[in-house]
Amino acid sequence: MAIRSTHFALAGLTLLDVGPLRDTTSVSFLTAEHEPANIYLVMGPNGGGKTTLLEAIAAAMSMLGAAMHAKYGVPSLDEGNGGVQLDALIRLDDGISSETFILSIVLGSPGLLKNWTEPDLQATGASAQLVLRYGIRPGSRVIERFADSDRQALDFADTIIAEIGEPTRSLFGTGSTAFPTLLYFPSDRGIARNSAGGQVIARPEQLSYAPVHVFGVDGATWASSLDNLFVWFAWLGDGREELCREIVNRYVFRDGSKTLLDVDRERLRAPVSVDGIVEHGLDQLSSGERQLVQLLVRIASHMSAATIVLIDETEQHLHLVMRRRLITLIKEWAKEHTGLSFYITSHQADSLRIVAPKVPEDGLRKFGCLVKPRFKASRR
Repeated sequence: MAIRSTHFALAGLTLLDVGPLRDTTSVSFLTAEHEPANIYLVMGPNGGGKTTLLEAIAAAMSMLGAAMHAKYGVPSLDEGNGGVQLDALIRLDDGISSETFILSIVLGSPGLLKNWTEPDLQATGASAQLVLRYGIRPGSRVIERFADSDRQALDFADTIIAEIGEPTRSLFGTGSTAFPTLLYFPSDRGIARNSAGGQVIARPEQLSYAPVHVFGVDGATWASSLDNLFVWFAWLGDGREELCREIVNRYVFRDGSKTLLDVDRERLRAPVSVDGIVEHGLDQLSSGERQLVQLLVRIASHMSAATIVLIDETEQHLHLVMRRRLITLIKEWAKEHTGLSFYITSHQADSLRIVAPKVPEDGLRKFGCLVKPRFKASRR
């Protein structure tokens, strides 16, 4: 049955013996009002499990991309007996009626890690918990979607698979349905210097729908470079190149000494002007500038109407002023785009002060958690 989502937001995550988080770790992404947060801050020391949480979320979402997989993408599941359960508040529409559920994406041999009680479901406005389970059957080495998962969950996953590869046609997911997209920016993100040649006008990698996009170092190849993205938008002539350029100049080069210029159609690159005298490529920007350009342009270009953005270590390569600028922009975009949510990690105290999870702000639903490693494994 064709079924689509008109709302998708994370509600919680439960881990069992994953990375440094041994035994059971449960994290709620719901505010005190039982609403999904649109800004969620994960704090903790180095090695505490912040990245583990983000990787578990990304792994669970990536399962939606196919009925069978070779790996989970989480070592504790691929090499051990760990378990992951990602819960999302989702509204499904079959063309006749619309109903809200908790969708539990379950990975690993332990199976379901959390049952949502009737009071918990009622608090979120959900009518039931749907389970979509992925695991390895006895005698098999392939991760597959279990057929005994709830029928509506299976239908929803099939709809996601059918949508994969559809090209994006606007910035910020304007006009798209609420197919969930997760954009993951690991800590080693940025724009590579001296990217390889092979410049041609061609569709950039990942510029189509997928449940998960991972943006590490852009520019290792022409197809994965931001220059290619700008050139492609300029070739399409649909206004996206101008809007992306405006975003960069407004938020990254706001002091006016640098300006991102129109695409150089002969050299196929997006040039940056310095004081109106010198021009260079995006790969010659500072580490912090390269990171901000990547974050802003990729989010604007690849998001759908229901987008989860994971940013590991927001302070990476960023001076305090630039870090404040990034978090301020995150707040602005979370307010402007109702289907957009951010999950960010940090071990800097000033990030806590800037995000201020306990300080009410109009249009924002802020929450967070502190993670610490637990090295004692569960008894199973």
